[in-house]
Amino acid sequence: MWSKLFRALEIVRRAVSAFVVLLVLVVFIAAILAARPSVPERAVLVVHPKGELVEELAASEAAFPLALPSPEQTRVRDLVRAIRAAKDDERIKGLILDLRDMAPAPLEKLRAVARAIADFRAGGKPVHALGDAYTQSQYYLATSADTVWLHPMGMVLLTGMSLYRHYLKDALDKLHVRVHLFRAGEFKSAAEPLVRNDMSPAARQADAALVGQLWQAWKRDVAARRHITPETIQAMLDDPAAFLARHGNNPARLALDLKLVDRLATPAEAKRRIARALNLGRDGRLPTVDTRRYLRSLGPPPAPRGDRRVGLIVASGPVVDGEAGPGAIGGDSLAALLDQARRNDAIKAVVLRIDSPGGSATASETIRRAVLRLKAAGKPVVVSMGSMAASGGYWMAAPADEIWASPVTLTGSIGVFALIPEFAGSLSALGVHTDGLATTRTAAGSRADRPLSPAVARAIQAGVNHVYARFIHHVAEGRRLPPKAVRAVAAGRVWTGRDALARKLVDHLGGLEDAIAAAARHAHLGKRYAVQRIQPKRTLQERILEALMGKARALVVRIWPKAFTFIPPSWKQETTTLEWLRQTKPSGGVYAWCGTPRM
Repeated sequence: MWSKLFRALEIVRRAVSAFVVLLVLVVFIAAILAARPSVPERAVLVVHPKGELVEELAASEAAFPLALPSPEQTRVRDLVRAIRAAKDDERIKGLILDLRDMAPAPLEKLRAVARAIADFRAGGKPVHALGDAYTQSQYYLATSADTVWLHPMGMVLLTGMSLYRHYLKDALDKLHVRVHLFRAGEFKSAAEPLVRNDMSPAARQADAALVGQLWQAWKRDVAARRHITPETIQAMLDDPAAFLARHGNNPARLALDLKLVDRLATPAEAKRRIARALNLGRDGRLPTVDTRRYLRSLGPPPAPRGDRRVGLIVASGPVVDGEAGPGAIGGDSLAALLDQARRNDAIKAVVLRIDSPGGSATASETIRRAVLRLKAAGKPVVVSMGSMAASGGYWMAAPADEIWASPVTLTGSIGVFALIPEFAGSLSALGVHTDGLATTRTAAGSRADRPLSPAVARAIQAGVNHVYARFIHHVAEGRRLPPKAVRAVAAGRVWTGRDALARKLVDHLGGLEDAIAAAARHAHLGKRYAVQRIQPKRTLQERILEALMGKARALVVRIWPKAFTFIPPSWKQETTTLEWLRQTKPSGGVYAWCGTPRM
């Protein structure tokens, strides 16, 4: 009896202990969230983006983004919100751009931050960019400043833009792996690296036009800000050795003489000079506050009120079937958010912000139908395109009442493909042989460990052709264009936003705010309306786990700063392509996907 009682008490003790530990953990995290740091009465805001610039943080960064460091990603809207708030904040006397930890970024995202910086400067407050050296993306953002500082031993490392891929056919042949590629659209080149050793003529033609336009836009923007000519930038990069020789082979002197930068000084020296110029700090020590701490001091944006709202849904990442967390677009997940907006009577219109290279055709169709349900309910839908809204991203955008894109958005890519890997040769080379029987030719010829039968291949190609025909139909219907006109701009070709406008694939050039204003006009909301972000709800358990993962990642980065940068960014397209081989269904997974230029 006594033993049973003691066991019962022990169970109770353990349960209470576990509850107390959980309660302490929750209170600790809540305290982190609730604590609002103070901002000095006279300070400079330091904009220090880390890693990639993104529309939405991936899962491990999404929890408590204002409380925890994010070593891999920085959300563009967080930077923009901090800069815009600082413009009218009397405590903030200037802005410093510390860009040393920012990864290469798409031009459209850089432009979004640059516009916020230009607006800050228009308020009469100075902006300084500091750096030991600048990569091409870092330098583009640095040119938004009044003054660009460079270390006397530093350099501005400009290269131009390129699009190179690793072609894997010979490597797969050596492994006796055969890849069957079925596609609709001669320009649909995302999976070419698996079946070729070089770029196809169609891909070369389309990619040359894309990269050329992006590079021209980059040069125009930088040349205008630095008061130099695009031709000077081009000449320097076509013969860098000659330009270096004219300036004593000193990269910093070259940058200064060509007006790429304004002053040479170490970041510490620059901060002391800025402090003196702004009459801030003591002993040349510049009082600063970074964007993360500044946003925490501001607290979360006020909740929307009233029944005159524009709903904002962000769709960022590859499109996948079913549910997906932050950093990807799940067909079911995004459709659920659109349905949520449809059922909310306070939301009168919806803006769908798309930043995606595409992915699953079935998931894209699930989302398209949810957009149609919104429209059928009498709620206008306006699409705002980010850096990319191509393939599956364009599929879901097509039925919108209005589409806005940046001039340098990558969009279109109206085409589809399917992949079937065949490992019969690999297994045979290892001495593994497959034998048996089947009741149909399809059953015998659709296994990855046997040669693909011609009958199955014909069926898969027919299916791909059908999906492509549906894609053409949906675009023609949504854009109110003749199918013939859509086919002329389809075939898997990617267009810039400017070219897409000329081909009636988008309606206007502009940013997210333009799209929100357009949605309000469609809903006849006038000037007085609120914007409500519609996001998936996470459980407390998920949020705590993600917060702890973020803390662990931040600790790893402090110990090993390069922990998350050892894989070159240029490998991302190749790893995605190989992932298709791993995930492809025996019946053939159909993808609407677009590759990206290296910027």
